[in-house]
Amino acid sequence: MKWLAVAALLAGGAARADVWQQAIDHGSPDAHAIEYDAKLRMGDDLAEQANSHDVSAANVRRLVDLAASSYREAAAAEPSQGEPMYRLGRLLYSFYFECTDQLALRWSMSPLCATTGPFDRKHAEEVIAAWDEFEKRAPLDPRLSVDVGEESEILFKRAILNTRLATKPHLEAAAHDYEKLLARAQTSEIGGSPVLSNLAETYMMLDRLDDAIDMYREAWLRGSQTSTVYGLAVALDRDDRGTQAIDLILSQGVGSVNDFHTSVLRGETFYVPEGEKFYYFALLDEAFGKTAEAVENWRLYINSGAHPEFQPRAKAHIDALSSGKHLHAPPPHLDDAADESW
Repeated sequence: MKWLAVAALLAGGAARADVWQQAIDHGSPDAHAIEYDAKLRMGDDLAEQANSHDVSAANVRRLVDLAASSYREAAAAEPSQGEPMYRLGRLLYSFYFECTDQLALRWSMSPLCATTGPFDRKHAEEVIAAWDEFEKRAPLDPRLSVDVGEESEILFKRAILNTRLATKPHLEAAAHDYEKLLARAQTSEIGGSPVLSNLAETYMMLDRLDDAIDMYREAWLRGSQTSTVYGLAVALDRDDRGTQAIDLILSQGVGSVNDFHTSVLRGETFYVPEGEKFYYFALLDEAFGKTAEAVENWRLYINSGAHPEFQPRAKAHIDALSSGKHLHAPPPHLDDAADESW
């Protein structure tokens, strides 16, 4: 079984028309056009070889590197053509990151996928750079739009990679991609998709709390998951609206907390940096009267170093809980909830 669909990898943009036919029709072929065509086809051939199920991991890496070089050489031969940069980004994404795609789990994984260990920043940067250049060269290409098949996910995938790199410029780039997706989509195409909630989360990571709250509410109205509601609660708490945050959490019930913890444990819901999850855990514990657990999670959040701009708020929670006071109205009597473990 192959771990990639080469047809999908290379679909969406045919190579430049055959240069020899151009020579027949218009005279001597252009040397740059010949090189462009040859390098593009070579990249495709190497990608297909790398996709073979009987190739060792070392050879897969070598073939992917050679294919990437061919696409870069094609791009250099014809600086106005976006196709090589599209294929370069799609090649690297497919072999290094498709393993984290839920749909891709139906196929065998590429041996280059890193399912454990630190995030592959090097190849993430290369994918982003390739697709940035593709967009610069071909800004009207339909693959930068929505609803044209799975290859239209470039903006979403690039946004996820930028989010996981987590620097301020990368987060701003991620927000820009989500905003473009919203601007280019029909209302029915967004629905309960993660675009709205992801944009809200990105705004919060950029300390744009008002924008985050508005976007979380929009996502909630469109039927997003419980994690979105908790994201709204966290944004409200960070905006000094702790009572509203707690009321919102309690409205979802204890069962939703258990489902959320399971989702985070399985990696279905993730946060960048990872320590951000402890803010969520702490606020949930506090809402349901689990004071000791809340204090521990607030401390884990602070010690993680995640989003230090929100650490003063976490410290205020610890001080209030340690002194027997709350930053919000006390929760109702929750003896049954207190016995729940999550």
